[in-house]
Amino acid sequence: MSEAANTPVGQMIEGRYRIVRRIAQGGMATVYEAQDERLGRTVAVKMMHTQLAQGPHRDQFLERFRREARSAARIANPHVVQVYDAGESDGRAYLVMEYVHGVNLRHEMNEQGVFSVRQTLRVVAETLDGLSSAHQVNVVHRDIKPENIMLNDRGRVQITDFGLAKATSQATLSSTGMLLGTAAYLPPETIERNEATPQGDLYAVGIMAWEMLVGHVPFISDNPVTLVFKHVHEDVPPLTTPCPGIDPAVARFVTHLTERAIDARPADATAAAAELRDVMRTLSVEAWQYRRPASADATDAADAAGFDGARTPVGARLAGA
Repeated sequence: MSEAANTPVGQMIEGRYRIVRRIAQGGMATVYEAQDERLGRTVAVKMMHTQLAQGPHRDQFLERFRREARSAARIANPHVVQVYDAGESDGRAYLVMEYVHGVNLRHEMNEQGVFSVRQTLRVVAETLDGLSSAHQVNVVHRDIKPENIMLNDRGRVQITDFGLAKATSQATLSSTGMLLGTAAYLPPETIERNEATPQGDLYAVGIMAWEMLVGHVPFISDNPVTLVFKHVHEDVPPLTTPCPGIDPAVARFVTHLTERAIDARPADATAAAAELRDVMRTLSVEAWQYRRPASADATDAADAAGFDGARTPVGARLAGA
């Protein structure tokens, strides 16, 4: 039986949340648009898959749901999706979250291919702002990637999915947790020493920025073992190589975020955000407008998508920042 059948449109969760439609489905949970009948507002309900709720690792997945609720509840920031409620219904854990009108960054990447410096730095700045609030209360996200960066209908960033988050005092990553992360964004210290730190979040932000500006991640492999090996043993190439003409200050900033040595990166998102503000103050109009030319790489992801400069509505809002 499908998850849609298990949670049909119109079902009431705990006598309060009426399911309206399915929004997305992942390996662990399905997210639904729902109506909070008590407060008369639209919310998102994230519900654990039935097979996990009934499986041998049920307690582990329940703990992830609880951890996501606790972590997000500690963070007060407009760039972090709020969690309103949590509980269990028919043996399945659920979270009730702020409903974000928009798309995730991965969708925008697939639509647009490559981004201008202005678009990229806006996303990075708002992501760092949200992470700064998390790091200030000793929470690291541990799973920063485009799929977890929502862009609302105003083009603003809202970070979601704190399911892997932990207090920094408990910041180790189990082998199971590592599998739940995404290899393309994992920092070297997580791969090598099982560490999850604020600087690890920054590494993932830096990889994401590199991907936005170039059109693909710096390390590509069909083999996840090969991919993590590259993160541990190879430096992320400077942006000046795939992006001829990019302002050197922007390239240096992204390199700072993606240094292999953890101590070579900014201490946390607050420090990184301050550094980014300093960079942004130095940029010329031409530097802000820079976009990697499609001719720079014949295998560029934008070329593969047939990108012709058109933007989706969210992309247009990013462009107008």
